[in-house]
Amino acid sequence: MLQIHILSIKEHGLDLDKTVDVKSFPLLTSISQKGTVSFNQPVHVRIHATIIADDTVIIKGAVSTLAHIPCSRCLESYDLTIDTEFTATATPDNPASIDDDAIEEKELKTDEMDAIVFSGNSIDLSDGVSQQIIMAIPIKPLCRDNCKGLCNGCGADLNKNHCQCDSQVANSPFSVLKGLSFPKKKE
Repeated sequence: MLQIHILSIKEHGLDLDKTVDVKSFPLLTSISQKGTVSFNQPVHVRIHATIIADDTVIIKGAVSTLAHIPCSRCLESYDLTIDTEFTATATPDNPASIDDDAIEEKELKTDEMDAIVFSGNSIDLSDGVSQQIIMAIPIKPLCRDNCKGLCNGCGADLNKNHCQCDSQVANSPFSVLKGLSFPKKKE
């Protein structure tokens, strides 16, 4: 578990540089168990925490690890280095001060979206760090920029082999468009 103890944050702030096993992050462990993405190296976390008014803590940090993910074009798994920076605001949970009748919908500002709510004297950063890692994984990861992907016809990996499907283009439903002719424009 990755935690910051509020009492250890001094006037100048608290610096934390720690390498944590992936098993300490339940969200990352859950993703790894599903089998699509795996994290084979520990997570390196560097954090600077500063207390501002009303026990609110500003956390600036950087996270790095290595993810093993499949390429979205050729489906070959490869290692992706994740190295990202983040800023989060940790605020104390005050359930006694919430009036159910006074609750109204409120649009969150950008700086409120990276909020961590804590209770007691420590802030658990496990979910916040996990979310930063997940957001750093591209939606369509590529093993390399010039990945050719898989052949639509036979499924061959075009990075490794040239397939014979080029001669079968006539079977495409769009092949009838080759013979389509349009009348010439009258000027």
